[in-house]
Amino acid sequence: MELIIIIVAIIAIIVIYSIMNMKIKELKAIALNKELNEIAKKLPTNKEICEQILKKLGNNTTKIEENENSEATLYIAIQDKITIGNTHESFTRIQTVAHECLHSIQDKKMLIFNFIFSNIYLAFFIIICILTICKKLSNEIMYSNIFLILSFIYYVIRVFLENDAMIKAQFLAREYMQESKYIDNYEIDKIYHGFEELNKECVKGTNCSLFIGIMIKLVIFNTLALIF
Repeated sequence: MELIIIIVAIIAIIVIYSIMNMKIKELKAIALNKELNEIAKKLPTNKEICEQILKKLGNNTTKIEENENSEATLYIAIQDKITIGNTHESFTRIQTVAHECLHSIQDKKMLIFNFIFSNIYLAFFIIICILTICKKLSNEIMYSNIFLILSFIYYVIRVFLENDAMIKAQFLAREYMQESKYIDNYEIDKIYHGFEELNKECVKGTNCSLFIGIMIKLVIFNTLALIF
């Protein structure tokens, strides 16, 4: 049974990846567009953009912290804090900051539940893998099914939160640029077109990567169950 699950999961990974047809090289080329990046240099620092967008959203409580040692920008719900990574060179920084600002005003109960559940989900996966290796786990199929149910919950919550922020971020970023008047309408339109090109693939890419991540975990657990 484990072998069947492994084969089905691998096929699912290949099929989903093919359907999504992610164009990673093209996305990188868009993100590194020199003209758009030069225009974006006219805008304030990431922290200032973040402060202004949070104010626009009516959020006066979320803390902002810069981390020059990381390229990741993220919102930490449990601390109500946006950590801004070292992304000064790309025009995408405007939309990225807007994305995290939108996370900060999403339903706090859902955000905290997502944070806690994601950690429980990961811990469950690690524990059942260790127990399988130690031959302390009986009825692996039952645990595989439990993992799938937890994965479904994890996927639905993450997709809802991420898609909501991703879809709204480009519009919020455009509104911010229009209202702040650091650049003219022609330049705003060019940057916004860049956002559109990126988001065509990024929304699909996020959904795809979450699904593939689940399938990879499923393959790992069932492979361990098959071996041990």
